[in-house]
Amino acid sequence: MEENEKKALLTLKKELQELRAEYDRQMARFTAPEAAAPREENDEGLRTFLRAQEDWLNEYVEIRLFKDNEKYKDDVYVAINGKNCVIRRGVWTRIRRKFALLLDQSEIQDLRTAELMEREAGRFAGESRRRGV
Repeated sequence: MEENEKKALLTLKKELQELRAEYDRQMARFTAPEAAAPREENDEGLRTFLRAQEDWLNEYVEIRLFKDNEKYKDDVYVAINGKNCVIRRGVWTRIRRKFALLLDQSEIQDLRTAELMEREAGRFAGESRRRGV
């Protein structure tokens, strides 16, 4: 190995050691005992609230999805964080509330998308007429 390569290698090792030391200092901030110490009684209130919310989301509700013989004829697969269910169309089905809420959010998003597309198509048509295209 040439002398220049040895110097470059030593410089890189020194920089690497400095970066490692800075990394260790930064990580120590997150793993310090005071950072890991539990908060006061607010933690218990938060846990109680989260349990109540989870129980509410896991309650069963009945829904019935629209069915026709064209676009809306297949069953619907819904998944949230690794939990899933398949919902038959045209039949009253009991599912957990979290899946029903997801379906509602999906429908709302579809409506907003349709409104946006209609608005943009109108804007395009107006601009086309204005420019004589």
